[in-house]
Amino acid sequence: MTTLQLILNHNQTYDLWSWESHPVVHQTARLTKQSLSSRGSVRVALLGPRGEEPKLTAIVKMAQGRNQVTALEKEYRVYTHKLKHLQGSVVPHCYGLFKGKINGEDFACLLLEYCRSPLNFTLADRNREVMLAVCKLHQAGILHGSLDDAHHIVGAGTGIRIVDFSDVLEDHHCVGAIPLLTHPNAVVASRNGCPELVLVEKIYGIVDLLASHRGPVVPPPPRFNTWA
Repeated sequence: MTTLQLILNHNQTYDLWSWESHPVVHQTARLTKQSLSSRGSVRVALLGPRGEEPKLTAIVKMAQGRNQVTALEKEYRVYTHKLKHLQGSVVPHCYGLFKGKINGEDFACLLLEYCRSPLNFTLADRNREVMLAVCKLHQAGILHGSLDDAHHIVGAGTGIRIVDFSDVLEDHHCVGAIPLLTHPNAVVASRNGCPELVLVEKIYGIVDLLASHRGPVVPPPPRFNTWA
């Protein structure tokens, strides 16, 4: 068992527990004022061993109430089972799920790698990275279901990370998809194939075509580097 001391502010500190985190390191997470969601449930924090000044920038995703905690437990399971081999390349590193009670109500927080740095490659390369990342999710049996919302795709310097797996389909058998951009002078949508792959290529792949053949580079979607 490991523990997490969650410091919300100078007068709100809570002790949470995890029975699955390895190795056993008791930690402290001090929330900053920076929120990455409209409801304040996703916050930037400083993380470190208990008794030391926390220095590692991380993401804390919080849930309160039985239904929200259950959804966060599912997300943790997806990160640590089907997507374990993709941590640090396609999805953020997951540092653990810690649970307890706050005011008598179930509470949990998921600790994740901080991924919010500018991307160091071109728009066309970014779009290609998005398509490759989604394909890897599908190869792992995960259908995200919300990738039309750019909030779920964040920058990590030399790559992108896909986030938010609380409402995914975990047993996806992907049939693949015919590439959308099959002709340099026309946009021809595939009528056959995985709907999510077709949708993502319409959103991201089509930008490559427009940038290369139709006019100026299209800017990234708004709030591309934020968490939902």
